[in-house]
Amino acid sequence: MTNRCLLAVTALALMGCEPTPDRLPDPPNPGAYWVERSDAELSAVLGESCSRATAASKPVLVAFSAPWCIDCRQMRALEEQPLLAEELANWEKVVVHVGRLDLHPALLNRFSVGAIAHWVALRPEECSAAVTEWPVLRASTFEPQTGWFGVKTSSGLRDWLVEARK
Repeated sequence: MTNRCLLAVTALALMGCEPTPDRLPDPPNPGAYWVERSDAELSAVLGESCSRATAASKPVLVAFSAPWCIDCRQMRALEEQPLLAEELANWEKVVVHVGRLDLHPALLNRFSVGAIAHWVALRPEECSAAVTEWPVLRASTFEPQTGWFGVKTSSGLRDWLVEARK
């Protein structure tokens, strides 16, 4: 997270407020998208995703996200766009709810997650290996709403994913 964003989130948290932009609608079924999991639960989900991915010869997309994050909410909305939704069908996707960047610190550290929304494209070869050992195809932070990092459109995200699959 950029210093400016981190300071804003910290200030809002200290005031008891959550950053919720007026111009972004609530995402469809946020409870199903941003599921808080323990490390053990997340490990099980990643293992199941690995099994499905390797059986279907698909890569795994790990999306580090949180419902309070403006850019994460925008990324969620972009995922509904047809171009990106079509490409996401080629992936096994796991959303990692990071809380206030205080959940799953080992994964955050391993994948150098300093800001969200952050995607890591992986190609698991052995599901008995920890996700931290899976080969990384690509990783990037995207901030389509604030515009501080990376790609800002569904077609740009699709292109990023297509390049990662090559």
